[in-house]
Amino acid sequence: MKPSIRLGSRTSSSSLVLALGAAAFVAACGGSDKKVSSGTAPDDGPWTKGVKLEAEAQTGGNAENGKDVLLNGSYMSCGVPLKLWNDPTFGPFVQQALKPEGETHVEGRTGPNAELPHTLNQFTTSDGAEVVQRNCLSCHSGHFDGELVIGMGNATADFTGGLAGGAPKGLDESIFASLGLSDAEKTNLHKVLRLSAVFGDDTVMRTIGQNPAESFTGVLLSHHDQKTLAWSDEPLVPVVVKDSDGNVMAEPKLTSDPPPWWRAKKKAAMFYNGMARGEHRGTMELATAICVEDLPEAKRVDELFKDIQAYIGTITAPKYPFSIDEALAAKGKNVFEHTCAGCHGTYAADAAADDQDTYPNLLIPLDVIQTDEAVANMGVVHAPDFVPWYNDMFYGSVTPAAPDDPFPGYMPPPLDGVWATGPFLHNGSVPTIELVLNSKARPKYWKRVDLDDTHFDENALGFPYEEVDTSWADAPDADKPHIYDTTYWSQGNGGHTFGDDLTDDERRSVIEYLKTL
Repeated sequence: MKPSIRLGSRTSSSSLVLALGAAAFVAACGGSDKKVSSGTAPDDGPWTKGVKLEAEAQTGGNAENGKDVLLNGSYMSCGVPLKLWNDPTFGPFVQQALKPEGETHVEGRTGPNAELPHTLNQFTTSDGAEVVQRNCLSCHSGHFDGELVIGMGNATADFTGGLAGGAPKGLDESIFASLGLSDAEKTNLHKVLRLSAVFGDDTVMRTIGQNPAESFTGVLLSHHDQKTLAWSDEPLVPVVVKDSDGNVMAEPKLTSDPPPWWRAKKKAAMFYNGMARGEHRGTMELATAICVEDLPEAKRVDELFKDIQAYIGTITAPKYPFSIDEALAAKGKNVFEHTCAGCHGTYAADAAADDQDTYPNLLIPLDVIQTDEAVANMGVVHAPDFVPWYNDMFYGSVTPAAPDDPFPGYMPPPLDGVWATGPFLHNGSVPTIELVLNSKARPKYWKRVDLDDTHFDENALGFPYEEVDTSWADAPDADKPHIYDTTYWSQGNGGHTFGDDLTDDERRSVIEYLKTL
């Protein structure tokens, strides 16, 4: 029996996406050429301080083909030889390293891919090796109420061991002879092991659910030649992150929360900070560049992503699966349109009619939104050298980065299916929407009660959590992977205080209205 899944048009079907660096794509997400107009809003509100980011036309593609490429394609460029995956001796070690969490027989997965967990793709590399590799569903699919939702950020992905996940640092050459690998298979295995040793430690997160996309991107950029994309085991540009005073940070763990793909078609610029302009597919391709070592391969992948980008532009949010108090939601709609819509847009009565929604595409200054500044300032204050390095690369020629145009800030996201995307804010620092609307009640240290996606708080809109008294550093080692500590750099939960002035009844009604989106 095929697993029950939600994706695409708010009905059950399936799809897939990208990268061994699955995490790097996290903040990217492709766009489309569909323009979404802005709605009307009161004259007084944070939206009056924002600047509209204009959409740029995107290269067209074949969405149906893009879906197939994502589900079954070779956009990852290298992988672990399939022989090792199936080998009775080495297979268990390979499978443990690749973290094959997921479901088999997902609709649209064909051939051997149908038998693999949906977070892995099997494909033939350009040099003829049959390999298996992680795809981006490690980060961009999750479960909600027991169903697989493609395109939803994975709130339970565990990167506390980094992206390498315990992969061996290397293998003795004498072992290769006993494996019966071809030259192409040996090359791929060498490459995966070599690369894993480079990016593993830099992608270690403190807490389950935190995503190393930003850190992983820095590793990718620093180890690729700016012009040829040739890989270097030693960084070609220093990976240096500085604090706001210009001091080098000893342990700059930069975390972000995987955004849902269904927002992509509405956004004129990608990333939470609106940094990625122009064609949006370049940032997706960068996520797969862990195995790209020359321009011809980068251009081959670029052609695939024209279709992938078109497919992502067709995805819409799932439908809220529980009951809704329609009368209360109607009251919440009025409150929302006077207090929230100026930043987040308006939504049609038919939740699936995305083309009737509005989205203003505003960039809001940091001193107005006041949420954690790390992601917004990464390319301006903390690691500015990476911006020109990236912009002069092949990927930057497709999707240029502009982290301070016109100023560092954040784009309030579209709120389709927002109830499914917790925890909230761009860094996942707030466990429920109720707390997004009441900044004074946000916990300093907290953890989810469990990781069961069928346990959902319909009143607060979020997975059940509990406040804890112990910081991450002082917690027992067994508890650390579960504690979110908002005192760390990039993990702050302040800002977005715009719901604080709502009455309890108004806040309750807005929460009910958000269930209809």
